[in-house]
Amino acid sequence: MSYNVLEDDSSFVAYDQESVPARLGEGLSQTGFLGSEPIRRAIEGLKFFREVNGLYGVRHTLPVATSAVREAANRTPFLRQVTEETGFKFRVLSGKEEALLSYSGAARALGITNILFFDIGGGSLEFVYSDGRRIRNILSLPLGGLRLTQLYADREGSFREKAYARMEKRIMDLLPSREELVLKDDTVLAGVGGNLRALARWDQKLRDYPFNKIHNYSLKRESVDAMCKELSKLSAREIAEIDVIGKDRAETVSAGSLVVDCIMRKLSFRRLLVSTHGLRDGALSAFLEDPLGYHKGKIGKIPPRTVRSPREKEYELVIGKFLERLEETDLIEAGEDNIVRFAVKCLMGEASSLRPESVFSLMMDQDSPLPHRDQLIGSLAVVKLRKARSADWLYSRYRSMLRQGSDKLIEKIAAISRFLEILIRTESKIIVSFSDAGSKIILNITSRTPAERFPHKILGVTLNQLGDELDRFIEYKIKNVVSPVVDVTESEGEKQGVGISLEDEKPYGSWSSKQRRSDSS
Repeated sequence: MSYNVLEDDSSFVAYDQESVPARLGEGLSQTGFLGSEPIRRAIEGLKFFREVNGLYGVRHTLPVATSAVREAANRTPFLRQVTEETGFKFRVLSGKEEALLSYSGAARALGITNILFFDIGGGSLEFVYSDGRRIRNILSLPLGGLRLTQLYADREGSFREKAYARMEKRIMDLLPSREELVLKDDTVLAGVGGNLRALARWDQKLRDYPFNKIHNYSLKRESVDAMCKELSKLSAREIAEIDVIGKDRAETVSAGSLVVDCIMRKLSFRRLLVSTHGLRDGALSAFLEDPLGYHKGKIGKIPPRTVRSPREKEYELVIGKFLERLEETDLIEAGEDNIVRFAVKCLMGEASSLRPESVFSLMMDQDSPLPHRDQLIGSLAVVKLRKARSADWLYSRYRSMLRQGSDKLIEKIAAISRFLEILIRTESKIIVSFSDAGSKIILNITSRTPAERFPHKILGVTLNQLGDELDRFIEYKIKNVVSPVVDVTESEGEKQGVGISLEDEKPYGSWSSKQRRSDSS
């Protein structure tokens, strides 16, 4: 996977992804050595990646090796051969390092820290349990899909009934119990790995899922169990004919699916989240945060922090307190603030110049921490602001994914997002207060945009819509300033501003959207 590092705060974005099914651990369980044919496949794949780097001008590479190389008796001559033929110098990760880096990449992308995370590879299964404040358990088990297949399948890649039962018993015996891990009731199960992604794609096909989107997809235990039982009856050749699985994954997906099924059954999880981000993302994050520590093997045990770009941090200064106040007064529900953040980020970016349909595709293609339904609502809200007719058509197309009343929620998210977009574009700060009865929202806006250039009419229309969606009267005052707007704090219910030099102390207006509409009628 190739990345662009965005800023000096360790944020990055992937712009290319390639894979080669080397199956390097093939035969390792029987011999203890990497075989000549797997070595040849691996080196040819690395030469391909070297050309990709050259084509795109990639300047830095972080090669890492996992369980197959870690366990091989001939790993030293193999790594020497790799360096001589490809130029790549690999770092061999310990089981603990592999688990931590995979967890870090997935947890960042999912936005979850209270998580039991697993990474099922070809040779091993890694577990990391974090309760939100610290990492509690790290575990590496010899339960990779390729390893189990080679131990229990016949030459055709099929599992006889007794061999499959022995494999299941082996998996259940090695897996820890919920009590041993000391899992909390609200712990989320999430995983990465090619076999898990194959299960998610197959489940989406069986469900006729409307999006080709794996990251943050939720798999039910009943679905995993049904797919697992179906795969156990098929040979690798028959599995390869399932188009969403394909021949590259056909050999290992039956054993891999059984591992996933056993995890969910033994640890009593009804659902799991699938991540498409893992080891590679975690390795890059660790390197960017502490390059010297990364090369010295100092990979920490602290749950990954949420990384925001400088622009997102700037937005948060404007919108964070406002969204908090709306949630405190039950004008938005928990989680809806993150939908608004998602919508505002797009409004300030690509949505300003693309066609509504293109905006929708772009927003839904993003790997977001939001559940797919919330991501859909945020995307429809942005399209609603650009072209209502397109939003209505998209709403009818994806109605099956939405709950009753989602049309009202989309209108509300759209109105809030539009208001916050205006604040950001006019370099404004805001103080929010409420009347004693809570029926009136009072907004004091301080903007660095000169009064003659401030979009007063647009703001008025937007607040009229916002008042309707929140079912509240809205009063507002605007002050336009010359000097930079400073942070505003609240103390004991009183609003205080420091160091503001006023260009025009006369407010534009104090006005209630609902009163104005009723008066004019």
